[in-house]
Amino acid sequence: MIIPQKIKALLGFARKSGQLFAGEKVVKNCLKTKRAQLILIATNFPEKRKDFIRKWCVDQKVVYFILGTKEEYGEILGTTPRSLLVVTDKKMAEKIYKDLS
Repeated sequence: MIIPQKIKALLGFARKSGQLFAGEKVVKNCLKTKRAQLILIATNFPEKRKDFIRKWCVDQKVVYFILGTKEEYGEILGTTPRSLLVVTDKKMAEKIYKDLS
């Protein structure tokens, strides 16, 4: 599924406010420290690693979506392709969740 423009805008706001992080290492750290509010997993992320992150999200009771591609995430961040995004702001995560559900 392609990321809707509205979600891209919300992710852009989260990035500018320092509430959006990318990359496997950072996402794992946010899950460990219980800062993660919402996880986005790229559709072209390897299946075994996708399963690992999904299981961790379920264990930590963090909402996740499998949405978009690594390239789209990189475009949103203005950087190279990324596989995972984490939103650490509760209100922003709730807004994104509401728009995706």
